[in-house]
Amino acid sequence: MSEEFNWRHFFGSIDRFRERMICQYPFKFDVDIFSLTMSQQRLLRELALQTGPESEGVSLKHLADELNLSSSAVSVMVEMLVQKKVLERKSSEVDRRQVLIRLSDAAWESVAVYDAACRDFFNGFSEEELALFRKITVRLGSTDKNK
Repeated sequence: MSEEFNWRHFFGSIDRFRERMICQYPFKFDVDIFSLTMSQQRLLRELALQTGPESEGVSLKHLADELNLSSSAVSVMVEMLVQKKVLERKSSEVDRRQVLIRLSDAAWESVAVYDAACRDFFNGFSEEELALFRKITVRLGSTDKNK
């Protein structure tokens, strides 16, 4: 007989993982990823996935399209994150009329520390466990319920 899945336990585990990351890997940079709202973290993650530390950045419209949000909603978030020194606005070198958004150097430092902490945290997992975790996270992120 299979045991019913305990959703509270699942989300509690995610919260404990997040707390453990905060306690074991305190950020000593200008940008504390964990102090950002979930929407801000999502925007930060999207930019980090699409760009690199040497990247010129992406347009607000492109970012809004990728996040499936309105340009005005993303513009408000970008402004808040620029004020927090998480993001920078920069004129495109190709088209000076276009403004590009990129992570600040301080944000890239925090992302690097976070990535290293995640690698360290998952270091003790077997290849099979990591493969299963990847499969589950892909499915959790999918909009297709039948995947």
